[in-house]
Amino acid sequence: MTPTIVSLKDVTFAYQGSKRQALRGVSLDVKEGECVAILGPTGAGKSTLACVINGTVPRFIEGELTGDVVVDGQIPNEVGTAQMASRVGLVFGDPDTQLFGMTVEEDVAFGPANLGFDYHTIMERINRAMEDMRLKGLEQRAPHRLSGGQKQATAIAGVYAMLPKIMVLDEPTSMLDPAGKARVFSIIRDLNKSFGMTIILIEQEVDDILQLADRVFIMQSGKFVLGGTPREVFSKVDELKAVGIRVPNIVEFGNIIGADETPFLVEEAVSVVKRGAWTTEKNAVADEEASALSQADQPVSNITHDKMTPAVEAVNLEFRYPMGVKALDGVNLKIYPGEFVAIVGQNGAGKTTLTRHFNGLLRSSAGDIHLFGKSVLNEPTANLCSQVGYVFQNPDEQLFCDTVEDELRFGPLNIGMDKDRMEEAIRDILLDIGLDKYRQVWPRYLTKGERQRLALASVVAMEPEILIVDEPTTGLDWLESLQILDYLERLRREKDKTILIITHDMNIVSLYAKRVVVMANGQVVGEGTPREVFSQPKLMEQACLRRPAIADLSDTLWGEVLLTPHEAADRLLRLSRTNREVTGK
Repeated sequence: MTPTIVSLKDVTFAYQGSKRQALRGVSLDVKEGECVAILGPTGAGKSTLACVINGTVPRFIEGELTGDVVVDGQIPNEVGTAQMASRVGLVFGDPDTQLFGMTVEEDVAFGPANLGFDYHTIMERINRAMEDMRLKGLEQRAPHRLSGGQKQATAIAGVYAMLPKIMVLDEPTSMLDPAGKARVFSIIRDLNKSFGMTIILIEQEVDDILQLADRVFIMQSGKFVLGGTPREVFSKVDELKAVGIRVPNIVEFGNIIGADETPFLVEEAVSVVKRGAWTTEKNAVADEEASALSQADQPVSNITHDKMTPAVEAVNLEFRYPMGVKALDGVNLKIYPGEFVAIVGQNGAGKTTLTRHFNGLLRSSAGDIHLFGKSVLNEPTANLCSQVGYVFQNPDEQLFCDTVEDELRFGPLNIGMDKDRMEEAIRDILLDIGLDKYRQVWPRYLTKGERQRLALASVVAMEPEILIVDEPTTGLDWLESLQILDYLERLRREKDKTILIITHDMNIVSLYAKRVVVMANGQVVGEGTPREVFSQPKLMEQACLRRPAIADLSDTLWGEVLLTPHEAADRLLRLSRTNREVTGK
């Protein structure tokens, strides 16, 4: 019988100074060599659980812990985090919390060096980790000069290089491009299957977990509410939606069409359709929901862009960072008023660097920036922020006031907005974005999703005509992601705002983007509607992108890229009706 390597019995934990229990009677046994995935909405207690397993809670993060915790025969709270490091490697969701070396190579070397390995072994571990995490060429780069995705890859590499018996990964792919995510999951699979490493994976990427995890547990409000094999858990569609977990594309499609057996892979869904192993009764709403959910390809208006002045335009834009890295190489791009544009591409492609030129956060090495037809190359950033609002990937980088209400006042006060107009705007925004009850709360007390909404609200309060949001869904659960994107779409539709998002989430692109700009190696290499971009495999490969599984399914079945499970179900239903009308059956 395979021994248990992680055992939690009736574990409860409350942070110091808090009456709310972050964990409530959690029990979990993980077998040696098993891969266990833990999912749940933001604030469910997943990260707290991870810190309990490696002893960070309660030795460094103080609070009241009860229950029994045994990891690899040790009690983490008694032996200490340093002793547990060789047994349990923990990758945090925020890479900045565990990067502190002067160079990437130094950061990756830190763990193996502190475990006492010889120089040859340390260099071997470094080279392997950096190769597998696609960090070659960045050895001497300072971590603070990396992109968000590169930082996350470095944090993973640092733990990976130690090859611990147990690896606990807290949303390790949230900042990575789709190809980077696939690479990390491939490495996790190899570590688990080839080396027998025990994996505890906290994730939001449900499609990958289907084929990776041996067991899946769903957390809500500090306790497990679902558990079992991936097929057992993900077949419970209604329960997953009630918790706020995104249902995998293929599973959702099977549920809509009333498949006899829930499909989990594209091949299984193809078989269901071709065998006719589905009913039309369950999908009577398919027509209506598909039309409501598949608007990404529809034009913003009937006005042709040829006669419009771009809201913002990059003209032969080039940029080099101080260390000589060329991040932009002759970028030409036009964004028109009222558009909802997603800028996508691999980590380090230049997406953030490009958009930070639009409001003067960065100044080009060559080329020009036009705002509504006028060059703003030498315009002070303070003058541009009222026209171009920028929301950073990490909300904590732009939250510094004592209350939520003061955060929203800061920007308008600094651009000289009329006081009555400001107060009215703040009141409306807080209601719209669901933060009205937190007016006097210190922002650091909010959840990650709430801080993300607050950062967005603080920029919206200045009433910019153009709104740029860098990775709006990083670290958020599916419901929070939809709330943020729904709000952005309302701003575009009701307030005539021009919206730009930088994202790695192709499901979000499918649902919201009207146009997709694809970047690679500091250049714009393609653009079009989501359907057009997803229909170009060479472009997708060049930019290290992966289209949603439903696009793969529809392409296989009908030779056409569809964007959502409802749209695919609608197509199947219409084809079925047409066939019945033709055959009379």
